[in-house]
Amino acid sequence: MRVDHEKREIVCSVGDLIHESTYRRIGVERGDGFRRMWIGQDIHTKRAEQRTGEDANYRAEVHVVHRTQLGAWSVTITGRIDGLSVDKAGKRVVIEEVKSIHFDLELEALYRSDKLQRHLLQLLLYAYFLSGQPDFEGFTFVPQLVLIDLISGDAKTIDAEFDRRRVIDTLNERLERLITDLETAVALRVAKRAFADTLTFPFAEMRAGQQEMISAVARTVYQKEALLVSAPTGIGKTMAVLYPAVKQALKAGKKLFFLTSKTMQQDAAVEALQALNDGSFRVLRIRAKQKMCAHTEIICHEDFCPYAARYSEKMQRTDLLNHLVTSFSYFNPEITFEMAKSNEVCPFEVSLELIEQADVIVCDYNYIFDPYVGLKAYQQENDYGDCVLVVDEAHNLVDRGRGYYSPELHEEQFDRIRNHLGSRNCWLEGAEELLEVLRDHFHSLAETMGEDPEVMQALCEPDRELFIEQRTKWERLVMHYIGWKIENRIVETDDPLIDFYFKLVKVANLMTEKGDEFAHLIERTPEGLKFKVFCKDPSRFLGRIFDSAHATIALSATLEPFDFYRKLLGFPPDRTTELSLPSPFPRGNRKIVIISEVDTSYKRRADSYDRIADNVASIAEAGDGNFLALFPSYAFLREIADRMPPIRKHVMVQRTDMTDYERNAMLDILRERSRKGNLIMAVSGGMYAEGIDYRGDMLSGVMVIGPALPQVSFEQELLRQYYDEQYGSGFEFAYLIPGMTRVVQSAGRVIRSETDIGIIALLCRRFTQQPYTQFFPTDWYEVSPRELISKKPASEIKAFFEAKMTPQLRLV
Repeated sequence: MRVDHEKREIVCSVGDLIHESTYRRIGVERGDGFRRMWIGQDIHTKRAEQRTGEDANYRAEVHVVHRTQLGAWSVTITGRIDGLSVDKAGKRVVIEEVKSIHFDLELEALYRSDKLQRHLLQLLLYAYFLSGQPDFEGFTFVPQLVLIDLISGDAKTIDAEFDRRRVIDTLNERLERLITDLETAVALRVAKRAFADTLTFPFAEMRAGQQEMISAVARTVYQKEALLVSAPTGIGKTMAVLYPAVKQALKAGKKLFFLTSKTMQQDAAVEALQALNDGSFRVLRIRAKQKMCAHTEIICHEDFCPYAARYSEKMQRTDLLNHLVTSFSYFNPEITFEMAKSNEVCPFEVSLELIEQADVIVCDYNYIFDPYVGLKAYQQENDYGDCVLVVDEAHNLVDRGRGYYSPELHEEQFDRIRNHLGSRNCWLEGAEELLEVLRDHFHSLAETMGEDPEVMQALCEPDRELFIEQRTKWERLVMHYIGWKIENRIVETDDPLIDFYFKLVKVANLMTEKGDEFAHLIERTPEGLKFKVFCKDPSRFLGRIFDSAHATIALSATLEPFDFYRKLLGFPPDRTTELSLPSPFPRGNRKIVIISEVDTSYKRRADSYDRIADNVASIAEAGDGNFLALFPSYAFLREIADRMPPIRKHVMVQRTDMTDYERNAMLDILRERSRKGNLIMAVSGGMYAEGIDYRGDMLSGVMVIGPALPQVSFEQELLRQYYDEQYGSGFEFAYLIPGMTRVVQSAGRVIRSETDIGIIALLCRRFTQQPYTQFFPTDWYEVSPRELISKKPASEIKAFFEAKMTPQLRLV
């Protein structure tokens, strides 16, 4: 729906008028647009072909537009009739609305539901729109709701009685209600705009660089542009972007999304928003479904979960949404969870209901960028014009975006499905045959690898039509299967068939995408063959969102070179500006050393393991407090951890299987700030290397072992080749920039305020070579990066700390 308050114009769809309640059923109806998209298209296509063959007057998918005036408002209503048959000789018009449902599961309930009345109202509105056209004067209108079974294809027809006067009254009633809601929203928007005019920076003084960033962000939102901001860690980026973004978004009546890749970044955003908000605007934090589930198992279906059952009815009876909106300006996920649980409604669904009420939404990247998780209200029309997007730590979006469009299917899933169905005595006719067709195709694709056992991965040319056909056939089987599970009351959180089906849908959907940014891979694994759609460049898809958004601000301490991120994230070239801010902190508070005597390159690192371990130990012992040592991989980390000599500090090693409790416990130990201190050995790019605010003297030093280049692999080499062809910068774009981005991110953990003191140690000879040093921040050195090379790093670091220590700064 589009509203121009100044011109008093509304453009809406028929659906906007017939769906008044925001509440919904969870399970069969919730998300059925995704689940039934392909089988529904197939049913509509077959129905159109059948009716066209029977009736020469029949036309499918007829667009209609109706214009009316209500008070001072001009309203344009658009719609699409599924089927229209005009008999001019008999002056008779048949209007069809086709709906596909599961007869066994939904037909009986549909007859008793409000949903049926909405379908009929949709038909009657179409009849009214046509009846006002001169060509149809004196015609009889026959609106028919055609229900088609998703499983059998059987059809049932429900006739709707067309009373033109009653339809006019209903339409006017709906429009009056819509306009009242809009005018109420306008009054609220005026109040928020007035608050925005009075909103002031919440601190007495600004840090160096904040004013420049605030001005740039405000200008970007006001002018509907995009902005890339590279600013050092500790400058106060979160407040410097949120203060002007909130102010301008409230003035423009737009929703502000603060998007993060890690949960801890959301903590900082919420803290900043609470400092800005006196209760005049609403802030929502969306937490992952797994953490918002109140049931013992995540089974999002009303037949299996008491919090999903009768969801709409319970929401209306308890008036929970209104209670939350009128009681809080910050929709805390903990409070939302407890209040929803106490009313026996799904907490996650309630948090999604609150999006419409919120002015600022803090959430993961997925809710905007993931094509299957993203908020459907924006994705369906691919229209983010009402959104101001702030992408925090935007350097992370390149890999995340690539992953959104790189689904894969494993041959071992076929056996799991067969065993799963067999153990439950569930027979799905045709499933075995479909799996065998897919298996045969995988093995046919694998022939491109030849007989050489050393070749584990290769490019291939899949049969695109085969995957699209599989998608439709499996959807029909899945509908059978869900019905069987409901009938037999079978509850499972891990269902290999459902998991396979959703992966197949993702693969099949991308088979229609063509372009050099996609490659198709077949791989041998110990568990069998794996087929993957590999997206080398997600910029086309991310760019559509940025191009559609009202304004976008992407920020990070490592968003340079700007050309790399502008291209790989798809920012609109004609309206994107850039801002680079230097570090405002005293250079003398930081000591940077390069240890060039070790080589961390893959082929030579084993020769340096012992020397690396000795250097890590001696540097950690050179000063009091906590030190962080970061490695390119877990395997490298384990090699050094096993060789570490005894030191007085408490050593903690990051593992791949750590729980949330263990990860947070390590941070709690750092916060204790004991004089002896701790040494954390972790991986570059992980939670300890990015996204954590090591405030004050929580961290005394960071050691970065190696440039952290992505590991050489078949896929990484495909990226290098692609970037060479596209931009002539294959090695830089595929390896060098991602690796050095991690290095600079890691180094930024130490100095986060004007009073922080700390050291940065870079261990590898490559840190002295120009291809790598060109990505050093210029404030790291005076004239040349080579001045950072140290022959006695531990001694120099110890002397640095001794020179800096004063009675006020000593750890106790």
